[in-house]
Amino acid sequence: MTCHRLDYYIDDLTVDFNTPRRCLDQKQRVQTIRETWAQHLNGIDYKFFYGSTLRNGGRVQRSPLPDEVFLPCGDNYTSNPQKMVEICKWARAHGYDYILRADDDTFIYPERLLATNWREHDYSGSSEKDFHPGGCMFLSRRAMQLIISAKITNWADDVWIGSVMQTNKIPMNHIESIHNEWGNGYKVDPEKVSPACSAYHSCVPEVMRVFEQRRKQWTGPTM
Repeated sequence: MTCHRLDYYIDDLTVDFNTPRRCLDQKQRVQTIRETWAQHLNGIDYKFFYGSTLRNGGRVQRSPLPDEVFLPCGDNYTSNPQKMVEICKWARAHGYDYILRADDDTFIYPERLLATNWREHDYSGSSEKDFHPGGCMFLSRRAMQLIISAKITNWADDVWIGSVMQTNKIPMNHIESIHNEWGNGYKVDPEKVSPACSAYHSCVPEVMRVFEQRRKQWTGPTM
């Protein structure tokens, strides 16, 4: 999940605490993924999903690149739940049984993450009380249909998805190797996190490149 313009506006009374910890160059974030972990998906499909309508009501003026999808929904921060509905519709229409919903500031070691037990569950990720944070979250075809059919009740898509799963008695499946912290630990410092994780959120592009360099050290030149 990404957007045309990084804009963490919620409303005039709400401030996004983590904005100063983020890279606000959207093109750099997406391009860094293309140049790092997306190179190691080994045939697994990926797409960058955008909305089509900006917060000011303007329409996107360019056409999508081959690895991009422009969805019929808003592109602003509080449109993320509707964007998730459209992502799930797109995935089901294209025959996918599972998706991994990842933010564009998440770094992934695909071979590690895919070796976890996500296939056995409808709803998997790092756990935060009663929901899986959206930085790295697996959803099955069943879970996607529940999201498509549910009424949107929260602007935070991951919190809302958690409530949808709770309502439908879909259990959470915690994947311990997904790193996702809040507060002062939100911005990933590669020197302070476990080197054995399968995914890290939230990473600025420079940190993603550090993790990519570490891959070269542990996989060797032939992999």
